[in-house]
Amino acid sequence: MNNYAPYDFHDINMAQAHGQPNDVYLNSAIFTYWCRNLFQRLTSIFEWTVPETWEGKPKDLFNYLLFRFGFCGVIDTKKYGVIFQPCSLGEGRNIFYQPSNFMVTNAWDSSIDGLYKCGIKQEGDEEDASGQMIFLTPDFTGVWDTVEFYAARLSFLYSAINTSLLVCRNPRILGARSRAGSQALKVVQDKIISGDPFAIIDTKVLYPDAKTKEDVLFDLSPTSAKENYITNMLLADEKTILKEFDSAVGIANLDSSDGKKERLVTSEAEAQLQNSTASAFVWFDCLKDSISKVKEVFPELDLDVKLRYSGSMQEGGEMNVSNGDNAQGN
Repeated sequence: MNNYAPYDFHDINMAQAHGQPNDVYLNSAIFTYWCRNLFQRLTSIFEWTVPETWEGKPKDLFNYLLFRFGFCGVIDTKKYGVIFQPCSLGEGRNIFYQPSNFMVTNAWDSSIDGLYKCGIKQEGDEEDASGQMIFLTPDFTGVWDTVEFYAARLSFLYSAINTSLLVCRNPRILGARSRAGSQALKVVQDKIISGDPFAIIDTKVLYPDAKTKEDVLFDLSPTSAKENYITNMLLADEKTILKEFDSAVGIANLDSSDGKKERLVTSEAEAQLQNSTASAFVWFDCLKDSISKVKEVFPELDLDVKLRYSGSMQEGGEMNVSNGDNAQGN
């Protein structure tokens, strides 16, 4: 198989199906859709104040760099002023094993390329200029693995939903006892799946021996469409997975992992709310710390972040969602 051919999940499944046991691959189109959908959901967590030159499309890139890769560099340039840029961690580390420099390489303007110090450059430093980095997570990684993890689950789920929609159109399950019966069954199934409301077969196929009728090729097991219909349960699973994703990335919600349906008491709701926002608070602290260090290097930079949703419980168990000011302690 040519590794450079543009194979999608259909071709890969076809090639792998000849092996036992064969692998199962995601629908690449559905997987990409959910990656985009969940990424946009991620960007709703924080509300940014950025310089005017960072607004619009640059801000989209800013979010992408932080959530996909976990960090970006902030540098001062003669041509563009103070800007952020994609970067890579340099080899330098301080006494606490934190990055002490970063490398910027821009494909469109090499004049800003160079090794930048994390902080104010001192005389004798090997770096080319002062700069600073903004980190989303304490371990210098993004959260794209979380996006892909839940996108894979939702992709498999939607494959099941599509199959369920097909199965519920067939009110009978047919079992073949021979190869001839199997071929006839495939023809019947193809017609039904293609949209035909029913299929007509020759009774000679059903009963080869019209006198004894001993060799029955098909066992007809009548089932109601209601018994085959599980799409509503699968759609409910979609909401459950999305709530799990929200909890994983810190979007406030009152999802009950134990399936409790009745009204939650205040203490239970508070515990679940804290669980669902834990990641967001960790990222928020990391961002605030990074921003404070950026402003040590560039004091005039108008840069700040706050949580868009910081939930708390009011008396009586009602959820109160603020605009993030409470999370900043203001």
